[in-house]
Order: sequence, then C-alpha cells, then structure tokens
Amino acid sequence: MSLFKKIDRYFEESVVAVLFSAMVILTFIQVLSRFVFNFSLGWSEEISRYFFVWLIYISAAMAAKHRRHIRVEIIDTIFPRFISKWFGLLSDLLWVAFAVFVAFYGYEIVVKMMGHKQLSPAVHLPMWLVYTIIPFGYGLIALRVLQGIIGRFRGDDDLSDEEKLKRAIEG
Repeated sequence: MSLFKKIDRYFEESVVAVLFSAMVILTFIQVLSRFVFNFSLGWSEEISRYFFVWLIYISAAMAAKHRRHIRVEIIDTIFPRFISKWFGLLSDLLWVAFAVFVAFYGYEIVVKMMGHKQLSPAVHLPMWLVYTIIPFGYGLIALRVLQGIIGRFRGDDDLSDEEKLKRAIEG
C-alpha cells in the first residue's frame, strides 16, 4: 500500500488517537498535580482544551469519511433505495458547499488573527494556530464528503460489507 493510500485511510483515526491520548494524559497530570501535590498546572488545562477542540473537528471529518453523520442514517432508513440515493447526493453536495464556505471564511479569520498577534494566556501560543483547525477541519470534511460522492458513483454503496472489505484489501 502506498504512503498516500495509508494517509488517506488512517489519517483521522491516527490524529484522533494521538489527540485523545494526549488530552487524557494532560488531564491526568493536572488532576494528579492539583490533588496530590497541591499545585495547579495552568498550561496543561489550556493545552488539553485546545486538543479537545481539534479532536472535535478531526472526528467530524472522520465521521464524514465513514458516512456516520446522523443525516445519512435518516435518509437511508426513511426513503426507498432509489430515492434515498438522490437525496443523499443532494445532502452531500449541500454539505460540501457549507464546508467549503466555512473553510474559506475560517481561513480569512486565521489570516486576520495572524495580524493581531494574540497569544493564549498560559502557554503564549499564537491563537491563529488554534484557529487553523476551522479551515483545516472543514476542508477535510469537504474532501471526505467528496470522496463519498465519488464512491457512491463507483457503486460502493451497492456493495456489501464483505465486498467493501475485499476491495479495500485488494487496494
């Protein structure tokens, strides 16, 4: 499997695992230092909060990649297969348009914040770094939904889970 395919297949899962693990470790260190050593670490709380925000956006992209947003479930269960396919396409196209819109304006906000040179209170991290998740996360969501649309036209929706697994293994 090529490096590009590995990144495409495991990016969100890997980032979510790292961010969640780091967040849990930092929170544990904060609780330990506060209640055992009677010393509060302000930086660990701030960093874990930023990790949590990034975790949410990357997880949303992961849900889009695996088509696990609630709207997909509802469309597929309420309507017959033929109709749900077209409603799903319309829904995905609207979702891509919204994600591109938010990514574009999120990028503009990041550029403006770079000019303000605002820093976070505890670790003095440039705040534009924290806000880059908005254009990055929504850009990733748009990419994953577009991949889902392409997969729908390739017939991936018509495959059973076993056939999808076989196709994934064959690469």
